[in-house]
Amino acid sequence: MFETPRPRYPETPQPWLRRFTKFVAGSTLFLIFAGAMVTSTDSGLAVPDWPNTYGWFLFSFPLKHMVGGIFYEHGHRMIAATVGFLTVLQAIWLQLRAKKRVLRILGWSAVGAVIAQGVLGGLTVIFLLPPAISIAHAGLAEIFLCLNVAVASSHRRRTTSCPRWTRAMRRSQARPRSPLSSTCRSSSAR
Repeated sequence: MFETPRPRYPETPQPWLRRFTKFVAGSTLFLIFAGAMVTSTDSGLAVPDWPNTYGWFLFSFPLKHMVGGIFYEHGHRMIAATVGFLTVLQAIWLQLRAKKRVLRILGWSAVGAVIAQGVLGGLTVIFLLPPAISIAHAGLAEIFLCLNVAVASSHRRRTTSCPRWTRAMRRSQARPRSPLSSTCRSSSAR
C-alpha cells in the first residue's frame, strides 16, 4: 500500500527555517566584527551624515569611493542593513511556522533590538560619538546577538539515541517490536 503524503503543517520539522536562523545568528556575529573594525580603526565619523552616505542612498554609494575609514564605516552600515532585513524575514517566518510561542516572541524582540541598534548607530554619528550612546550601541549589539543565538539554538531538530530503522519498527503496528527498541529512548524522554 502507498501512503498519502502528509500536508506540511507548522508542527512539522522546518529544516530551512532552522538553517536560516543559524545563518542570521552567524551574520549578526559578522556584523559585530565589522563594528569592532569601525571602532578599532577610529572610523566612526568617516561618514559624517546619517542615514545617507555623503548624500548617497546606502546601497547606491559608489564602491570606488569606499577607501580608508569610509570602507569600514559604510561597510558596517551595509552589513547592518542586510542583517536587519534578514531579522525581519526571520521574525515573519517564525510567526508563520514556529509552534513555540517563545520563538515568535524572541523573533520579534530581535526585530525591536535591531531597530534600536540602527537608531543608536545613527545617534552616535549625529552627536559625534558621545560615550554613553556608543556604549549603549555596543551593549545592545551583544544583546541582539544573544537573541539571535537563542532563536537558532531553540529551533533545533529533536535528536534521538537510536537508529532510524528502530524508530520505524517501533511505530509500526504490523511488525513485532525488536529487542533493541525497548532500550533506545529519544533524548526528549530523558
